[in-house]
Amino acid sequence: MCEAITNGCGGRLALGSVVLIHLIIYNESPGPTVVLATAFASVYGFISASCKNSLRPLQMPYIRASNKFDFTCLFLATWMDILPILAACGALARTLSACLDELMGGLARILILGRNSSENEPWPDVLGVAVVFLVTGMFMLGLENTKAFSFIMTLGMLGINGILSIVGWYSGNSKEWDREELLPNGSSNFLTAAALIAFAYPGDFTSKSRYQRFSGLFFVIFVCGSILLSAGCLSTIVHAKTTNEYIAVPLFKILEENGFQKLIQAAACLLLLTCSGSFLELFPEMYSIIVRFAKSEWKILSRQISYESSDSGNPVLAVFIAGSLCAMVAFACPLQNLTYILAAGHLCAGLFRAFYLLYSPYRPKYVQQSSDSSLSYSRLSTAPIVKSSTARRRSLWNINFPIQGNLKKAKTKSNKNNKREVEKEWLLLGEPSSPCPVRDNPDIESTILSDGEPPPSDFEYAEKFESSESDTSTDIDAIVDEYRQKIKVTTAGPMERSIRVPSLASWRVTIFAIIVIIFGISLTIVGVFTHLFPMFVTGIIGISIVSIMMSFIPKYTASVINVSPVMCTTSFAIGSLLLSSCLEYSWPAIVFWALGGLVLLFRCDNWCCYCFDGESMNEELIPSVSGKTTIRMPRGQVISGNR
Repeated sequence: MCEAITNGCGGRLALGSVVLIHLIIYNESPGPTVVLATAFASVYGFISASCKNSLRPLQMPYIRASNKFDFTCLFLATWMDILPILAACGALARTLSACLDELMGGLARILILGRNSSENEPWPDVLGVAVVFLVTGMFMLGLENTKAFSFIMTLGMLGINGILSIVGWYSGNSKEWDREELLPNGSSNFLTAAALIAFAYPGDFTSKSRYQRFSGLFFVIFVCGSILLSAGCLSTIVHAKTTNEYIAVPLFKILEENGFQKLIQAAACLLLLTCSGSFLELFPEMYSIIVRFAKSEWKILSRQISYESSDSGNPVLAVFIAGSLCAMVAFACPLQNLTYILAAGHLCAGLFRAFYLLYSPYRPKYVQQSSDSSLSYSRLSTAPIVKSSTARRRSLWNINFPIQGNLKKAKTKSNKNNKREVEKEWLLLGEPSSPCPVRDNPDIESTILSDGEPPPSDFEYAEKFESSESDTSTDIDAIVDEYRQKIKVTTAGPMERSIRVPSLASWRVTIFAIIVIIFGISLTIVGVFTHLFPMFVTGIIGISIVSIMMSFIPKYTASVINVSPVMCTTSFAIGSLLLSSCLEYSWPAIVFWALGGLVLLFRCDNWCCYCFDGESMNEELIPSVSGKTTIRMPRGQVISGNR
């Protein structure tokens, strides 16, 4: 639990419970609606984090080289992860500037911007930019987020919730809960609140404990309970009203309206500590993604960005890039737009991951990236084949019948040669080479697997081995080529003889099912916003039926990606429904950020890939007149061969 909190999840929780909840209840939706939206957002938060956690074992260099579409989809998902964190840091910077201005009694706004600036949210926000530059410089000099900052952030969070509990105890009432309808503004308002709250849930489950399977669920329940506590207290204090101005820090207004002016300074101090701790957790998460794009795993940005300073130990260029982007957003973007961009970017990243998990296991010729091999190598008999009339008899299932000849005369090798052959085979099979006992029967097979004897083989390689088109590793090919006369490949493990693998026909059915799911999601969204209940129910039923039917389509279940299609479809449907409710204020930023990522990706893949890979520039193919081809390798190695 503590490890998850110190890995960015605590910053999301603090932002959601002390900033987003206050903004939603005071400016967007009534308290009961937010309580229901929190419970709905927790379902999406758990499913989205589970889908992201299932993509950890993927090998991005292999995907980059083998399938460009998969790499583009995963790149867009990771690229979209930067946008919500960037918007979150901008929102925290604006909140910090408002807290500083409140602690100074409003003098900072007057001295910097003049008296004609907005009382609630000054623009341009010079204080917010100063905060971002200060934190960026500290990280460039070697600042690291520690558990002490997380502890201070947690104390500030508890203090703010304690103040709200006191205000609710003295001034709260159940007016909002006495309404006949818990959704007075309709379902669209409910979806907007859920979309904004979804960012507060953990983006990934990082716990490595024994109960890892349930630790993520426990943390989601913990986040849901914390946000519900804040929403429940605010629902008794803040009542629905029409406000023309978007209040950036509603906590000060709430205390002032309920007659608790003496607590404003204390609340500003606690809010300052909480937002600072959240900023110190989210900012490293942003520049770590930038560093990841510069490494050999992705090869999107220049490798110089990932270089760490010898003095501070932090990637200075990546920190500078992240700080510059955050300063520009905090300077120019209003807080209302920042919150919607935060929600939309988080949902878009989840949509790309859900789409990738939905189609990738059903694609034919999908290469399993698991390190576990389903092949075992065993020793063949060294006895020569005796020519007999019954020696070549086979059944209809291509299984050899036992040879009826005399096998005792086949032992013609000496003990010394047999011992040498056994040592070679022990070296191949991974067994110790010394001591080497003498085997009484050379027909006894040895296997490198320890889970029982392998089932009988359905085929044997011929004496002249021909390389197949299957995807095997280079090391296994070399070993098989060297010992091809004494190796038998058998199927190991509890695998069935007939395995249903994806084919071209099943792949077409999968594509049709995905199209039907997208059409059903569109139908559901239209039914929600037009208040047509039959259309909404039809879309939900169609999505459920198709997702259940996809469970029976052949797919690769032994790969690293083995997520239920029902879970992927649920994540895709809920994410699309929530995204449609917050696109009004965020679609220009989403389109601009996605196009910028695509331009960067295509530039690296098509035009400037060699700029980031110096070794590729040194590889030259130089033909000679003498009929030989010389390949000049990077480190002075020269390989010559006849044409």
